[in-house]
Amino acid sequence: MGGSLALAAQARAAVDQVVGYDADPAVLEEALRLGVITEKAANPAEAAAYADLAVVAAPVRSIPGLVEECAVAVPPPRLISDMGSTKSAIIAALSPTAKSLFIGGHPICGAATSGVRYAREDLFAGATYFLCTTGAAFPKLYEMLQRFLLDIGAKPSHIDAMAHDRIMAVVSHLPHVVANVLMEHAGGFQVGGRKALHCVGPSFKDLTRVAGANPPMWRDIFLENREALADSLATMIAELEDFRSLLQTAGQAEIEASIHTAAIFREELLELEDIVPRTLYRVTVHIPDQPGVLSKVMTTLGEHEINVEDLTLHHVSRSVGGDLILYVAGEETAETAASLLHALGYPSAVSLMGDVFE
Repeated sequence: MGGSLALAAQARAAVDQVVGYDADPAVLEEALRLGVITEKAANPAEAAAYADLAVVAAPVRSIPGLVEECAVAVPPPRLISDMGSTKSAIIAALSPTAKSLFIGGHPICGAATSGVRYAREDLFAGATYFLCTTGAAFPKLYEMLQRFLLDIGAKPSHIDAMAHDRIMAVVSHLPHVVANVLMEHAGGFQVGGRKALHCVGPSFKDLTRVAGANPPMWRDIFLENREALADSLATMIAELEDFRSLLQTAGQAEIEASIHTAAIFREELLELEDIVPRTLYRVTVHIPDQPGVLSKVMTTLGEHEINVEDLTLHHVSRSVGGDLILYVAGEETAETAASLLHALGYPSAVSLMGDVFE
């Protein structure tokens, strides 16, 4: 995240000097070699000195200490921000001096890969970027940060720190807990001599995609936001108990209504991303596990100007391959895509994505 911000600053915000620091000298050297930074520093204070903006991109529990180090730089930076996914605990831990220079930040974006080698300057394009003020920083500093974020393509949005943490508990931290617990449950469950984990399908893989992600980082996130996360867990446990009761009483109408409500909210989520389920068609393509197959599929569609709105790959095994799920706009486009892929030797089927909401 920090590397991507550095690249975006240079490519999109006309920033000509980015001084970087990392606790790992090898990472710092790599960042300099790749052009992610223009100069390296020996410590956080050296990196922050003279800066218009110092950004701390680090595990949440280390952020307050690093902000304090930046704040005592000589001369101090005009503004300090961070990229942590919790805000209340970070702000509460800061000294008055640090608070006067600090505006909390949290970009709602990211990628499956981590490390400076995967940094990309377009990571923040179109992404919501939450900003949390301390009440001590000058309003002009907020305006400066907002302009910078607009320059790199992000959508800055002011939010109260406590509101931020409660929302993140529901939409970010809780899903990781659920994925971890479900994976633990399935991993240890077996009956009739069969392990449940050896019988999973695509839906289980989709739901547990984030299970086990970066244990030290997520441990700290959970603990830093433990009150809001505990509240969200309590609410979800109560809702699961309600659903359990419906199963025990065979509440057919209520169960169906629950699924329908979830479908409505899912559709709302997709529409916020400019994806309208009722206009999208799903093209399911069975492909072998061979080098270059995915590139061949996408190149063929691109050559015929077929835009893929979204995609998912459900891998089964090396011997069987898997199903590539492509989402395209319009029935005619979907049928054309299926025909092109069939000609490549990859069987495919077309269905209306919106059918799941009926």
